[in-house]
Amino acid sequence: LVVYKYCIRKIEENNTDQLKQYKRDIERRCRLIAHVKILTIGFNVSLKLTTVDGGVIDQYNFRVDTTDSQGIYVYTSLRPGTLATTISIAWATNIPPPNLSTTTEFTGTTPTPGPTTTAPKLPADCDEVEDKTSGIQTIYPDGSSPVNVYCDQKTSGAYTVIQSRGTTTNITFDIPYANYSDWFGESGIGKNFWMGLDNMNALSKNGKSYSLQIDLCCGTELRAKQIYHNFKVDTKTNQYKLTAIADLPGIGLDYTSTAKDIGAPFATQLTYSLPKAKSECDQFEFYDDDNGGAGPSVGYGGWWYGSCGNNLNGFMYPSTNLDCSVKKFDSTLLLGINMRITNGQAHGGYDVELVSYDRVRMALFTFDSLNVDKTDSSFCG
Repeated sequence: LVVYKYCIRKIEENNTDQLKQYKRDIERRCRLIAHVKILTIGFNVSLKLTTVDGGVIDQYNFRVDTTDSQGIYVYTSLRPGTLATTISIAWATNIPPPNLSTTTEFTGTTPTPGPTTTAPKLPADCDEVEDKTSGIQTIYPDGSSPVNVYCDQKTSGAYTVIQSRGTTTNITFDIPYANYSDWFGESGIGKNFWMGLDNMNALSKNGKSYSLQIDLCCGTELRAKQIYHNFKVDTKTNQYKLTAIADLPGIGLDYTSTAKDIGAPFATQLTYSLPKAKSECDQFEFYDDDNGGAGPSVGYGGWWYGSCGNNLNGFMYPSTNLDCSVKKFDSTLLLGINMRITNGQAHGGYDVELVSYDRVRMALFTFDSLNVDKTDSSFCG
């Protein structure tokens, strides 16, 4: 507007017909600018707190919605089992706040409408990100809330990694049921990350058809790759029930004892009640009959405990020389990170195979599963 007033003054000093036309054009442009409204004011914050040697202490995203021109915002990240972290942010801006109670009336010629523009759609998954290189990307599964995930870009399409386990970071998955609704951990190859059940549910409702790939590694060796079609996670009201169709029936999420993980609600040991009695679920009631009957197993982490033969959110046992067998159960009573790769009951008639994988990922994709490279072990490192 300062520039506008200066231009008008100069035009009036040189009052020619041509300059009068310029004046009218400038007035129309200024009226058009004056009709622009600021709809929202705020900013996103992405924080990663590390030690001097690079170890991750905490990592999270949050948004500050405000119409104030300056202020202070304090955010506390609760970390179960350890101290919380708190960040205090002070900000100031020269952008004036929107006036929501009054409007300014303009007289004169109605401004010529400009072109209609639409804000670009935020990427919901790794298929939609602009940067098509593999690495950490920010996506918005629910359309507004940012989540940093690892995107694995292949020639056939993109993988959106929604869960991963590894030994390069030390993050507990033994947290309350409510904490599984949101994301936690650090995304990346060999790191421990959980995208959050609410975000998985948001992807399940966006109209796309996702397939799920599970990679199971022992050290640097790929032990199994499982494919599931039409992967969906239900709402919180429906206990985040898992839906999928197995490419190979009878193993993994489709392994059957009296029930399957497919179709089961998400639960922790404290919230578990179905489909079996807790006393019949090996994740909570396993005994090592070959070593003096040590047990029962201690429940660890949350999962879709249908068959009670799987838990990719279990306790991390690092492998030794490509050996991932559980050797310390007698002292820990923890079964580890397990997933059935055979059908039928395991040793001793139990549903759990005493193998704990130390690099695991769950990744969603939308391309034809016939293009999946079943021998690709690059994720195992």
